[in-house]
Amino acid sequence: MERRDLRHKMLKKRKTLNPETLERASLKVCEKVKDLDCFKEARKIASYVAINGEINPKSLESSEKVFSFPVVQKMGNLKFFRSNGDFTIGALGIPEPTSEIEDELQTLDLVIVPLVSADHKGNRLGHGGGYYDKTFDSAKLSKRPKLIGLAHNFQVVRKIHSEEWDVPLDVLVTEKEVFFLEIAHARVSVGEY
Repeated sequence: MERRDLRHKMLKKRKTLNPETLERASLKVCEKVKDLDCFKEARKIASYVAINGEINPKSLESSEKVFSFPVVQKMGNLKFFRSNGDFTIGALGIPEPTSEIEDELQTLDLVIVPLVSADHKGNRLGHGGGYYDKTFDSAKLSKRPKLIGLAHNFQVVRKIHSEEWDVPLDVLVTEKEVFFLEIAHARVSVGEY
């Protein structure tokens, strides 16, 4: 299936979820994330504010960890700012923190990534803007945090055709399974994890 068609199909299906189903799935996914060593060990975590049926990572937040949230920049990349509890709707209709306290990319231990679809090899289909791919291009970063994708089980497909600029996930978590994907990516050096 073409990426455009897959994106349309998944977004349509996600929007039909009733609030109770979405909340149950989100809590199950977050409980699985909380069990991951990479989450337990992380201190600085970038996350997102869920919209349109996305798995909601809100229950991952705690006072023991520092959370920051994406703000889209003019160059098409992301910067992450801590929340002071206030969010405003950004240019893309996505809630963005109003705080001016930025967490530099190299200081992040973990990034919770939204997605439209993903496959078992960590290839991720986003909303089409390439913001996470531009931001976490390993050629531009001296140290890249682990990327964890959160998805409904139905969002996992057999194969997503990836482009050379696509940055794959390290871990994919659904309400039913956890996929560890580090060894699937040639870009990862042996001692990195």
